[in-house]
Amino acid sequence: MNKVNLKRFGPGIWAAMGIQAIRITGISISFSYLSLYLHLQRRLEMTLVGLIILISGLISGGFSVVGGALADRFGHRRIFIIFQITETAMFALMAVLMGMNAPVLVICGTSVLVSMAGGMAAPAISALVTDAAQNKNLAESYGMMAIGGNLGWAIGPLTGGLLLGHYSYAWVFGAGAVVTALSLFGTPYLPRGGTGKHTALISRSTLKSFLADSTMITFCLLCMLFFFEMSQWGGTLSVFSVDHIGFKPEQYGLLMSISGVMIIVFQYPISRQIGRLGSRISLFLGSVLYGLGFLSLTWVKAFLPAVGSITILVAGEMLFVPTSNSAIARMSKPEDIGKNMGILNLCAVLGTSCGPLLGGFLLDRFPDKPFFVWGPIAVPVFAAAVGFLFWRGYSRTEVKEAK
Repeated sequence: MNKVNLKRFGPGIWAAMGIQAIRITGISISFSYLSLYLHLQRRLEMTLVGLIILISGLISGGFSVVGGALADRFGHRRIFIIFQITETAMFALMAVLMGMNAPVLVICGTSVLVSMAGGMAAPAISALVTDAAQNKNLAESYGMMAIGGNLGWAIGPLTGGLLLGHYSYAWVFGAGAVVTALSLFGTPYLPRGGTGKHTALISRSTLKSFLADSTMITFCLLCMLFFFEMSQWGGTLSVFSVDHIGFKPEQYGLLMSISGVMIIVFQYPISRQIGRLGSRISLFLGSVLYGLGFLSLTWVKAFLPAVGSITILVAGEMLFVPTSNSAIARMSKPEDIGKNMGILNLCAVLGTSCGPLLGGFLLDRFPDKPFFVWGPIAVPVFAAAVGFLFWRGYSRTEVKEAK
């Protein structure tokens, strides 16, 4: 196993990684249990829960493109700070509304604002990684970001599950908001460059140039099929494991934490091998493993087999995530990185928003037939694997990195 060379990454990468770790910890403490809150406490059917998540994602996904364009115009660091503060404030408001037992429509509307602000911040921090890396070791740098995010996933869901055993959902979301606010202490260490050359936010020429780039469009659409699958973690899997298999919320949280620990331990050595495997093999294998992991949940009836399924899923994620981000960075002009990261984030949000709708419908329709739940869910990511196998744009992603 390759050891992490601390000197290989500048302070900007470490700052972004730390911010991502704290931010995801706060989000995963609480939002991992949003579907459970809406389904078990507010008595909404899972199909309706999925529809709420879809609407939220469509709105926030559209704004992520705007956030990326704003970051290119006014600076990646500045825009990230603004919308990170906004996300934290909306997060705290949501906790207060839960404590007041506000109408579910108001709570759902506030959750949309949280995800909207987060969606606008996401392309900025992704672009900041490129600013800090300066095209050196991009896959590894995004791998370090994945480690930061999954450090949050290792801590957050387990913490949230333990808190739910003693406190209300409102206190759990309040704890998540406080933790998320702590990420702001890392912002002074982020790189200060990254302002693009465009004077307009999203001009007709930039839209035409993107729409004319069939290679980029195809890549983003294939990524969307993968992200469709990622949404099943917090929505379908949480309800399936607790309401159908019979796990306690703490056990579901422990599963999420195990996945995070695996990525913390193995992401860096795997990221080091992505350059040798190449983008095609990494994206193809990542998609196949992800689909197999979810499909294997069909036969899970106990905790240890569930850990086996999670292991397969994590292996696919560790190959796919840093490869897709570094590919977008290499295909983009410097002044368009924020915008293109926003478009990738839009595809991610569209995928993760549509996923719970299908998962919720299948859980409602086939409560006692897990194959009819996980079989259809696995189909899109298998289709993505075929697409990545035959995609023709790899010459734009295999740029040699400076050592």
